[in-house]
Amino acid sequence: MRLESLLNVIIIVTVFALIFSLWCCILFAWLGLYLGQLKKIRQRLGLAGEETPDEAKMLKLWQDSQGSGHGRKEKISEFQKKLNRIGHDAGWQVSFNAILLGVAGACLLSALLTYVFTNSKLVAVACALVVVCGFVALTNRKIDKRTALFESQLVDALGIAARSLRAGHPLAGSFQLVSEEIGPPIGDVFYRICQEQSLGLDLKDSIRKVSSETSNTELRLFATAVAIQLQSGGNLADLMDNLQSVIRARIKLVRRARILTAQTNLSARILIGLPIFLFFLLNIISPKYMYPLYHTTLGRYILTLTIVLVLFGWWIMKRITVLRY
Repeated sequence: MRLESLLNVIIIVTVFALIFSLWCCILFAWLGLYLGQLKKIRQRLGLAGEETPDEAKMLKLWQDSQGSGHGRKEKISEFQKKLNRIGHDAGWQVSFNAILLGVAGACLLSALLTYVFTNSKLVAVACALVVVCGFVALTNRKIDKRTALFESQLVDALGIAARSLRAGHPLAGSFQLVSEEIGPPIGDVFYRICQEQSLGLDLKDSIRKVSSETSNTELRLFATAVAIQLQSGGNLADLMDNLQSVIRARIKLVRRARILTAQTNLSARILIGLPIFLFFLLNIISPKYMYPLYHTTLGRYILTLTIVLVLFGWWIMKRITVLRY
């Protein structure tokens, strides 16, 4: 009995040391990335040498302009805008707060049902985490699908706008034609621009406002180019044609990047989904085989460590499959 207690203490200390070491590695990696970015910023600002009081003030002003000096309310507001932008990009018809409330309810319900059937808190927490991961995967899938449709429709919309401008229509009239000829999601965007412009809002401000509510890079490129062209003057029809060519080239590049990362994404899904599927399958087929994981101290720590490592592996593989270009 004393040997078993000593063994449990050793296992607890070992697991704690492993988790603490993993946390330290993540912290040091983040600190290294932050210092590297800070060094690049100092080089761009010409502060690579020894820092003087004036240079320190300059760096402080740059950090304040990036939002580090925002108050708590401003940070909460920015976080709320980010959540709403995610919901808009995914095409949810309700507010993102309602969606999060529904996901929280689903997590609680699944955890309670799992706890009733398995009588294990760890399995209940794992089931709730599975629900959260499933919601994140579904949201990312909807965002990717809607983004692909949005980009393809934007290319067609720019072509229609260019032909409409060459036919003698004003810019607002060409946007109205796009909203009538093309369905959602791009049709809704141009329809909103036309509605705000008819209500008295400046066309440049309306375009910028619509583009700020989404994270789509192509729409922001379109908004910036049109705003500059309206201010400086020029041929808007040629601008639409040039934007159409640039966005079509960007879409081809994005599709090529997706092809290059398709195998990695599939491997990540299989490697993450396989242990989860086997875990629930073994609980259904042979509950006695999984009994030590729920009713022994060593089993509980092994199960907890497994959940942490699976989530960490999922995060690492998601970071690997992101291409920055």
